[in-house]
Amino acid sequence: MGMVLDPTLDPGASSPLYLQLQRRLRGLIQQGEWRPGTRLPAVPELAQRWGVHRLTVLKALAGLKRTGWIQTVQGRGSFVAPRLPEAPGLRSTSEFPFEGSPLLVHDGELGSWLGETLERVQDRHLVSFSAGFIPSDLLPAEQLRRITAQVLKDLGSEAWVYSAPAGYAPYLEAVGRWLASEGEPIDEGWGIRTIPGAQSGLALALESFTVPGDRVLVESPCYVGILALIRALGREAVPVPVDRQGLDPERLASALQRSEAKMLFTVPSFHNPTGMTQSKARRERVLALTRTHGVILVTDSAYGDLRFSGNSLPPFRRLEGADHVIHLGSFSKSLAAGLRLGYLIARDDLLRRMAPIQEVQTIAQPPLMQAVVARFLDTGGFRRHLARVRRALKERRDAMVEALAEHFPGGTQVSEPKGGMHLWVVMPEGYSALDLHRDALQHGIGFAPGPLFFADGRGTNCLRLNFSTHDPATTRDAIARLGQLIHRA
Repeated sequence: MGMVLDPTLDPGASSPLYLQLQRRLRGLIQQGEWRPGTRLPAVPELAQRWGVHRLTVLKALAGLKRTGWIQTVQGRGSFVAPRLPEAPGLRSTSEFPFEGSPLLVHDGELGSWLGETLERVQDRHLVSFSAGFIPSDLLPAEQLRRITAQVLKDLGSEAWVYSAPAGYAPYLEAVGRWLASEGEPIDEGWGIRTIPGAQSGLALALESFTVPGDRVLVESPCYVGILALIRALGREAVPVPVDRQGLDPERLASALQRSEAKMLFTVPSFHNPTGMTQSKARRERVLALTRTHGVILVTDSAYGDLRFSGNSLPPFRRLEGADHVIHLGSFSKSLAAGLRLGYLIARDDLLRRMAPIQEVQTIAQPPLMQAVVARFLDTGGFRRHLARVRRALKERRDAMVEALAEHFPGGTQVSEPKGGMHLWVVMPEGYSALDLHRDALQHGIGFAPGPLFFADGRGTNCLRLNFSTHDPATTRDAIARLGQLIHRA
């Protein structure tokens, strides 16, 4: 009788079988089934157990050896490394305060969250803190309607044809003027292209500079959309922990040395999900490390315009030695989610490598919304809108932070971002965000449980809450109800 493929491995998935097996074996180590120093079963035995070819096992073991999870002793076999590179027990909660409990969530416990979240947003009976966007009461709907009517009249039939593949020229020029007015001009030798939101820019960068099986460094915790994208495209996410200053440079240096990663993805300002902002010193260190290792650095600035306190910091692309940086900007968070409109800035040589991929993905972006946003930028409407939104976001953050302090268990840690739309909550160990999430949905409240934001499924006592979505009174009431559910459990 032939070998039968283990049902947890999927030959039809975009991720190669050896990578899937590598993750399963690493999971056995993380969960303590194979403890440090344990001798691994022989290659034929592993191949039989998982129903794969021995070469698949050898490739999986080679990856685990290269990343420090196992060691091979000549003539004796493979052993779990005595010190694990990501062992939860070696981590100090105070050192990396956002990671929460070392407990890991099991595969399949979370399901597909992104689509479900957007569907739940439409549920008027649910008070949801899940998805982050400008809510209807803060939208400049009337101004956008007037500008759209005027632009339609001015453009005539030009509104209904393809724009150039790089984007509608007046839009790109208006974005350039806006950035220059904010002290962040586009430098000589750099260019800009239109993208339908930052998420498409992430996909474009991944497909242009990596191939299936490649490793991509991500923050731990990190934006759920990049984790989903990395998995869907068959790449492997390598987590690097963050603290209150941003990515930890020592852990990043270690990950760069052992992982052979091709790309690093970061949200430097009002980080998704913690809301924290990388210090200038951290930005310079991260930039230098990625440059030294030849790693493309993709920075997502979707929340960059939403600072409501403190001083702004230069984006990575404006620092010395940023030739390997790809900068993503978006109006989906700062203006209107339904626009699905953003921009990508990079050096001309990087743009030339991305252009053919973008053109087969999207052909061209519709000119109408680009023309509307260009007009909104140039007439000063966007600046006035941002002033109003920033005041409202600060008021909403304060309401949520105060309610959490009053109603959540003692010892709960809450981040206090100086901009953006969301904050991060770490409940004391022993509390489960997944249990609370199930309970909360039944009581008409939604949020994003912590494990969604970790490549390895940790964060079981963490949650992300978007403070942008509801007015202060609604937020205070819903947080009080959430607190009651926790204390009742």
